[in-house]
Amino acid sequence: MITELKKTPIRPQVLISLTFAGLLLACGANFLIFPIFFERNYLEWYLSAGPMIALATAAFGAAWGSLDKNPALISANPLTYFGACLQVAGLPLYSLGAHLKSGNRVEPVGFEVVPVSCLAFSLTIAIFAWLFFIVPAQYFLFLVTGSLSRIAQTSTAQTSARIQSGQVEILESGPDDRPMPEDGWWDASLRNKPVTLASAFGAAILFLLHLLWNY
Repeated sequence: MITELKKTPIRPQVLISLTFAGLLLACGANFLIFPIFFERNYLEWYLSAGPMIALATAAFGAAWGSLDKNPALISANPLTYFGACLQVAGLPLYSLGAHLKSGNRVEPVGFEVVPVSCLAFSLTIAIFAWLFFIVPAQYFLFLVTGSLSRIAQTSTAQTSARIQSGQVEILESGPDDRPMPEDGWWDASLRNKPVTLASAFGAAILFLLHLLWNY
């Protein structure tokens, strides 16, 4: 008699909990690693590395056009957030590989294969460093700074504004009753730039914490 073993699917709550624990453990590992290898406190480095973090994120986002196209980056769900980060990191590498395929070349790569290979290797190292050193702490930062964007994303309110005779007119409407851009109205709902908004608040908080840290 052959007994069939039934596979028990992993519950989403378990995956979410494991991802949250993984992000937390990665932060803890960074607190241990930085003093040993870099002779610096991880929190101090993270607070002072705001411009570098923004530059690295912008480099990965070049293939996206705008990281606001991936609002899952500000998700409070750690599994959704980490999956979005993997997407952000993976797309530039995929695009680079597509450009290097011989079938896609108008002319051979030639000598440029040397610097391109170096840049591709550097990009890969930078992506792994971003995923390990920045992404875990950024989740907890966006958990706070992304709250306004998440509220806007889950609201049906439509706020529009325009300037008439030097005065700002504000109109609140439903999503299907928004006024026409041709009449000078623009979307003021804080909904279209969720990642940019969360990053701006995050940069401000990191700057203030850095000042307090050095006070």
